Amino acid sequence: MTDGPFRNSALSNKWKQYGRDLVNDAASQDERAKQACHSVLGAIDTKAFDRLYRELDSRASRDQMDLDSVAATESIFDNNERSCLGDALERNLLCNLREGTSERKSLDVALGSAVSELLENAKNRIHEECLRARDVGDMSRSDFAKGIQRNRETFASIDVGSICAALENGNKNAFRRTARTDVNDGPDEG
Repeated sequence: MTDGPFRNSALSNKWKQYGRDLVNDAASQDERAKQACHSVLGAIDTKAFDRLYRELDSRASRDQMDLDSVAATESIFDNNERSCLGDALERNLLCNLREGTSERKSLDVALGSAVSELLENAKNRIHEECLRARDVGDMSRSDFAKGIQRNRETFASIDVGSICAALENGNKNAFRRTARTDVNDGPDEG
């Protein structure tokens, strides 16, 4: 199992690394969380999202408001590329605006909600991949139980705000993995 439990899946290499981390006892929960965040951000076209977000942010930062902020906001989405994250952001943002929330607050809350949806979808996808890997024999039953539990714990530990900040800053590599220390080194004795 040197290639990990997701070696035969259609997942990206970043997600395959996350799968290896799920069953690797040497990987900490923090490392798994960073890899999950890096994988989530890696699946986003950050240039396209950055253009969309900059327009929405600029609009939300204006002092003067339009009479129909919903229509003006819809036109921003219509003039930008479609994506899963953009669609979730649009749904949440328009709902907030229709409820009469200010544009600034609507955008901030909508981004958090959209990222939460993205994380929930990713968690569920990995759960499904664990099931598939177990069923085809790429993951043992004990690794399956470990993987499912660790996946749940990992996604529960992720700070939505940190992913929002990375998106707001256009920092796709905010969670890029740093070099690991050798597992065999252990702590210094002294």
